[in-house]
Amino acid sequence: MTLETADLLAIAGIVLGSTLAVVGGALAWLRADIAALNDSLRATGTKVDALIQVILAGARARDSNADLPGPNRAGPAKLGYSSERIE
Repeated sequence: MTLETADLLAIAGIVLGSTLAVVGGALAWLRADIAALNDSLRATGTKVDALIQVILAGARARDSNADLPGPNRAGPAKLGYSSERIE
């Protein structure tokens, strides 16, 4: 192996090693950002699911309350004034 070939291989090793380090670091950084994005999307999805459940439960509660007799509606539980006195 001549001196020129050894120099070229050394330069190529340095350049390729630096390139691999930079590309590897960039890929690790992107992977961390993607993982953080997935976590935030998962948290947002959980909040949306909870909000939807609250809305549906509220709508169902309003519907079931509409079926119950209230104080202004005639029903068996409505109390009136009695003309008889208890002594």
